[in-house]
Amino acid sequence: MVVKNFQLTLKHAIHGIEVTRLYPEVLMDLPAAERGIHQLDVRTCIGCGACVRICPNDCIEMVTYKYGNPLKNKKMKFPQIDYGRCMFCGLCVDDCPTECLTMTKDFQIAGWNRDDIILGPDDIAVGKYSDEEAAKLAEEARIAAEEKKKKKAAAAKAKKAKAEAAKKGDEGSGEKKE
Repeated sequence: MVVKNFQLTLKHAIHGIEVTRLYPEVLMDLPAAERGIHQLDVRTCIGCGACVRICPNDCIEMVTYKYGNPLKNKKMKFPQIDYGRCMFCGLCVDDCPTECLTMTKDFQIAGWNRDDIILGPDDIAVGKYSDEEAAKLAEEARIAAEEKKKKKAAAAKAKKAKAEAAKKGDEGSGEKKE
């Protein structure tokens, strides 16, 4: 019995069958469904906060980030994730309506302080706008908001004028409506 076990040990030693993993030096291939650190596409995020509401550990918080798209995300709020509390369940990714939040295969998170493992939009974002692009988009958003406000005021003015005209028409005809 002892000889049989010793033969098995020698067989593995001679043929080089890997028994342990050489983790820091050699990274193993991860499956396609691996859930690691999140990745945020700031160009498509609308800042709805669905990821915050669905998170069972309450580890996602919406914070201000200036390199997003103000035409889509009017409040400029993006998710910040506390990986000390995250259990990598993927519910936030599944619930995202624009599919801007995804999970990568990257799993190495380390830090000396608790704040080191809280990653904000600046750390997890891809597709960031440059300062010039962000300023240009902010100007476009401001112009679009002004135009929307003007259209709303014109519609309210037209509605008021129509109501006054209808009121004057009722007074002048002398007829009763049935």
